[in-house]
Amino acid sequence: MAFITQDLDCISDHILPLGSRNIRMYLVRGESFALLGGGVPWMVQRLETQLDEHGIDRSRIRCLVISHVHHDHCGAVPYLLRRYPHLEVIASDYGAHLLSKSGPVELIGSLNRKTLEAMNLPGEYKGMSLDFEPIPVSLRAGDGDSLDLGGGITLRFYSTPGHSRCSLSTYIPELRALFPADALPFPEPGSDKLTVTASHDYDDYVRSLEKLLLLPIELIGYEHGGMITGEDAAMMIPKSLAATLQQRRRIRDRYDELKDLDRLVDELAGKYQSLELYSMVSSDVMRATMHRMVRSALGMV
Repeated sequence: MAFITQDLDCISDHILPLGSRNIRMYLVRGESFALLGGGVPWMVQRLETQLDEHGIDRSRIRCLVISHVHHDHCGAVPYLLRRYPHLEVIASDYGAHLLSKSGPVELIGSLNRKTLEAMNLPGEYKGMSLDFEPIPVSLRAGDGDSLDLGGGITLRFYSTPGHSRCSLSTYIPELRALFPADALPFPEPGSDKLTVTASHDYDDYVRSLEKLLLLPIELIGYEHGGMITGEDAAMMIPKSLAATLQQRRRIRDRYDELKDLDRLVDELAGKYQSLELYSMVSSDVMRATMHRMVRSALGMV
């Protein structure tokens, strides 16, 4: 079965996809609005244009949810806070901790600047800097915490570590809609295969998927790629769990064959870097990521 990935469009009266298929944010509309995902600085112009095209009153956007503290999921947030200082930021407890630390902030800032330079883009938009800086978090959310947007729309939060220690997924029970960012595997375009993203801790990743299994789901909105609806969405979590456990077995079996950690890491890094999703990831970053994933799958961390 091929998974159905929706193109950019207004999926319902309550969910408006923003950005592009590569870097996605979502505007959730109740009586007040919420942005899910923190984007990247090079999508700011497109984001503002899309909000204008849909006639979005920025004063109704109450909050922004950061799914996790990777540069491609929070890079646009400082700009948005400068432009719209009424926004309140929501993140996991550990995410909030990272967003105040000089090390992660400097790393994200450096990655953003290098990417803007490589794309020959300016470091500001309409006079507002795109520089990254510490992000104040108004609400530290975890399992069972919720936010009522009014109009019958509620954001419910779940701690879903594994891809990163700070991962936070958002669920809208009234719409049976899940926004997991990178906390579960991605469908590979044109295929029924799934790309496992357990890059920080395999056991946590499995536990997070087991937690999400309990939710009735009719829509999944990724922050990379598109959206999945209907039966494909309903079956995604059990399929994701099966794919994750299968990959861990393959990693362990291959390590038993090779007896060589570095060679196994190189093999996996090559496989992942051939995928569209990781096409812009540098080889050194990819190898470091796969090194952590392999060691976690082997129980070495």
